[in-house]
Amino acid sequence: MDVEPCITCSGVDFIEFKSEGDLVCRDKDTSDPNRVGGPTSHLLEGLTTTIGRERNDGGLSYTLNRIHARTNNPDRLLVAAFKEVGRMCELLKVNSQIKDRACEVYKEVVEAKSLKGRSVKALAAACLFWACREGKQARTFKEIGAVLGNDVSKKEIGRCFKDLQQLKKDELHKLGASADALASLNNQTVQHPKDFVLSYCNQLRVEFKLKKVAEEIALNAKPHDRRVPWDGRTPTSIASAIVFIAMTMWEIRKESEAARAPGAAAPVQSYASVKAIKNMSDQIMQSVALISSVAEATIRAAYKDLFPHIPQLLPAGFATTEDVARLPNPDSRHVNYPVPNLPPPSAMAGGALPPPVASSGVYGA
Repeated sequence: MDVEPCITCSGVDFIEFKSEGDLVCRDKDTSDPNRVGGPTSHLLEGLTTTIGRERNDGGLSYTLNRIHARTNNPDRLLVAAFKEVGRMCELLKVNSQIKDRACEVYKEVVEAKSLKGRSVKALAAACLFWACREGKQARTFKEIGAVLGNDVSKKEIGRCFKDLQQLKKDELHKLGASADALASLNNQTVQHPKDFVLSYCNQLRVEFKLKKVAEEIALNAKPHDRRVPWDGRTPTSIASAIVFIAMTMWEIRKESEAARAPGAAAPVQSYASVKAIKNMSDQIMQSVALISSVAEATIRAAYKDLFPHIPQLLPAGFATTEDVARLPNPDSRHVNYPVPNLPPPSAMAGGALPPPVASSGVYGA
């Protein structure tokens, strides 16, 4: 396309904005006064004035813009809170939908004028925690508090979240919401271990098939319609133990398949030995504890609760009885680990576990 040279610098290198039909010179020394300010947001009041910066003016335009923003911007506090939410989302690596929802919740709280006196950072963190739970992207108070440093404590974020939860309940009561809507709001405060399992598997960069195995174990371990013996444990500890079980079982299964292959050479370090299994499981335990921020002792305690029921929790057809018997026994230090003895359904708290989720066929025979 033939264009005339720039009238300012006589350059011919232009940037084309097709949506606006404009051409902007790359070599132009001064900034375009028509292109200043940030992108528009539906959460802010409306049009505002933003003063652009000019070069070689001794910083006067910057100073004027700062003073103007402090005195004439009605959304100054909202903009500061939105920036804090954006910073936390970037550090926590959550998507833009979660960020937008957290900003919406924060504006709703500010407009309600029910949580005055709370720290901006603590309230922004509570809104982000709420948005993460709505979007099924599990985050803990510890993770969100870590990105805030020493400015806000985990306990303060928890208090803000409780106040936010009560505010939402009051709004539903005023609107005459049904019991199902209130129950749905209450269920939001309880996270399923599956959400943390997926997050931990992504951080550990495990194979897709292994992630599906861990997800099915989590669904079997925490049914919605009945209680199980490990209900008193936190979702993070259960999820960590499930990831540990899935990764350990995956390695044992791979070794068994390699040993059963025709003409396969004997491995240098076979997982058939108890010592090799112990070393392998210790390495997996350390990796899981590192990314989940859950103590190894807590993971082992949750694993001890899940261990008698592992054959019921594993996907159907995923592992043989011999492979399950090679898992490290938390109650035994003997050389030969016995096969877990399952209690009768009547002996389990709250009744028997539901049957395992049907295998999707991605695990092989």
